[in-house]
Amino acid sequence: MEERVRYAAKVEEVMRWQESRIQVLLVDSDPVWQQRLTALIDAEPDMSISHIATNKESAIRASMQLDLDVMIHDPVLHSSQQDGLDTIAEVLKIKSLPIIILTSLYQPEIIVDAMLAGAINYITKINYVDVASAVREAYQGQSSLHADVASIIRNEIGLVKRRELHRILTPTEKEILQLIGWGYTQPVVRELLGITSNTMKTHVRNIIRKFDVSSIREAAEKAKRRGLYDQLDRITC
Repeated sequence: MEERVRYAAKVEEVMRWQESRIQVLLVDSDPVWQQRLTALIDAEPDMSISHIATNKESAIRASMQLDLDVMIHDPVLHSSQQDGLDTIAEVLKIKSLPIIILTSLYQPEIIVDAMLAGAINYITKINYVDVASAVREAYQGQSSLHADVASIIRNEIGLVKRRELHRILTPTEKEILQLIGWGYTQPVVRELLGITSNTMKTHVRNIIRKFDVSSIREAAEKAKRRGLYDQLDRITC
C-alpha cells in the first residue's frame, strides 16, 4: 500500500512537471525531422513536444483537442505546399497559437505568404537548433524575426511600399518628386516640365495629400527613403 502511494505521488509529480512545460505541437511529415526536433525540444527543461501531426487535418484536430502553447510547422506536407500554408490559417481560426515556420524552403514569396497567413517567425532547417529559443520567445510573447528572413521581409515590405507609390502617383507627380528630390526649386521644376503655375500648385497639393505630409520637400524626402527614385532611375535607364 505504501509503495502504491509513493508511486501515485511520483506520477502526480511528473504530471505537474510535464504540465508546467511549454507544450509544442510539431507539424512535419518527415520522420527524420520528427525525431530530430523531438529530441531537441524534449531536451530543453521548460518545453516538450505534446503531439506530432503529419498533415493539415491532424494539425487542426490537435489544435482543437489539446492544450497547446506553440506550434512548429513545416509547410511541406504530404499533399502540397499550399496545403501546408493553409494549415496556418485554419489553426488560427481555432485558437490564437504562436506558429513558427521551420522548413527548408527559402523563396521570398513563400516566406511572405507564410507571414501573411499568420506565422510569427520563420527559420530554415539549416538553423534548426535556434527553434528552441524561438519557441521560448513565442511563448513569452516576445518573438522576433529570425536572421534567416529578417532582411527578406524588410526588402519585401519596401517593394510593396514602392509599388504602392507607383500606383497612387501620376507620371507628372513622379517627375516632380524626383526633380524636387534632386534639389530643384518649384519654379525650375515648372519650367522643366512646361506646366503652368496653377497646374504645379495642383500637383504639389495632391502629392502632399497622398504622402500625408506638410510640404513638397517632406514628401520628396519620404519618397527617397522608400526608394522611389532608385525605382524611377531603373525605369528611365
